[in-house]
Amino acid sequence: MALTGSATAPLGDAVGVSASLLERLRRILPQPVELRETHAAWVLLSGDVALKLRKPVRFAFLDYSTPALRLAAAREEVRVNAALAPGLCRGVRALVEHDGRIELGPPVETAGAVDYAVEMRRFDERLTMAARCDAGRLRERQVDAIARLLARFHAGAERCDGGTEAFAARVRADVGELQQMTGTRPALARFAEAALARHAAELDARAGRGCCRDGHGDLRAEHVVLEQPPLIVDRIEFDAALRRIDVGSDLAFLTMDLELRGCAGAARRLVAAYVRAGGDPGSAGLRTLFAWQRAIVRAKVALLRDDGEEAERLLALAERLAWRERLAGVTLVSGPPASGKSTLADLLARRSGLPVLSSDVVRKELAGAAATARLDADAYRAEATDAVYRELGARAARAVAEQGGAIVDATGRSQALRRLLLEQLDDRGPVRVLVCEAPAALRRARADARLSDPERVSDADAAVAERIAAAFEPPLAGEARIDAVLRVDCRELGDAPLEQLAARLDGADA
Repeated sequence: MALTGSATAPLGDAVGVSASLLERLRRILPQPVELRETHAAWVLLSGDVALKLRKPVRFAFLDYSTPALRLAAAREEVRVNAALAPGLCRGVRALVEHDGRIELGPPVETAGAVDYAVEMRRFDERLTMAARCDAGRLRERQVDAIARLLARFHAGAERCDGGTEAFAARVRADVGELQQMTGTRPALARFAEAALARHAAELDARAGRGCCRDGHGDLRAEHVVLEQPPLIVDRIEFDAALRRIDVGSDLAFLTMDLELRGCAGAARRLVAAYVRAGGDPGSAGLRTLFAWQRAIVRAKVALLRDDGEEAERLLALAERLAWRERLAGVTLVSGPPASGKSTLADLLARRSGLPVLSSDVVRKELAGAAATARLDADAYRAEATDAVYRELGARAARAVAEQGGAIVDATGRSQALRRLLLEQLDDRGPVRVLVCEAPAALRRARADARLSDPERVSDADAAVAERIAAAFEPPLAGEARIDAVLRVDCRELGDAPLEQLAARLDGADA
């Protein structure tokens, strides 16, 4: 579906007048002059100087419609950026008309000024985190340095009010505005309400212990400059409420942007280094919810720029993050052999970006065999199977710690085996079990069909699958360490069953 949006609010011919002013300003700067443009400003780059001129526009989230409002915003920009980018903003320059020419006045309010610009020191754009990420040159030490800088900044920033009510109001407004731009998306609102309910207690607890601070508010990779020492530029100045947020939400803007750029590993390292530096970004599920909200905000901005392609990329990321939030912690995909659990686990992994841990693969590794090798009966003795489930639990615990979640593909045929797996988790977040169901005839047909596949991992033929199915003990709600059990019809697997599963994970009846 093509996505479009309205670029600017009409303000008579003011935009045209300012564009003319911009061109006249451009002529008096040392050449060559490069122009950067956003939905709300122009930036002229000339030599070692950058001049930012605000457009006379009005949006729901900012108002630059008069010179006085633009002057106030320019002054505020200089003030708020001093903390994370000291020395970058040199001051506000008046644009004064003299003998038909535009001149740069002093960095104070000047009588007769026709507009105002912020003068900044120009930085090397090749040193931004965005450029380094896109070029494959982002280093771990650079990520760690930014994490330490943010942790120090957040610790010293002014404490603000927050909690579930404030965050929920912002999310609902974002969802509503996005739906107006793109058409009705009921799954978007359904997920938002379910995720807010899942994290309400944590949001309120975090607000109570001071995790809501006057942060940056627009923490994108292109705003992180990897100089020595590093700088973080373009802190939001036009609406303080947009930066007075949970520190986890502030950090999540950058993790979301890094993942969008294909640097998910750097995003995970940033969070880990931030925690080591004393920061508190919240639980894995809450961090993912924050990143999801940031993705839909950026999708709205892309639509304002009429950039449908970028909006589609951001909405695809938001969908992946929604699945990851639903599956935060451990998801055990259980069921008899050939019931479809490996297929379901792989589909969930592709949707969420979370790793799959397979009992078949772990068994082969513990036996010192290749994944497609065939094992003898000794590898399936009770002691060997117990070892497999303990190892699955240990790996799942590490995956949750490092990536926020894990999908475990294992039959889990008895309560004892499930206990061996789950007792390794050490309270690593919620545990849900998806029980795959398929008719016996279909399971036998699947088991027989895969015997001809040289790349298969499972050793179970139809007879083995039937024997295990006969002894299968389905998990029940209330079983120790299990938070939820959902039965999944796996006769067919594809988009429709996954959407039904998403609705059920969100508490809907679909």
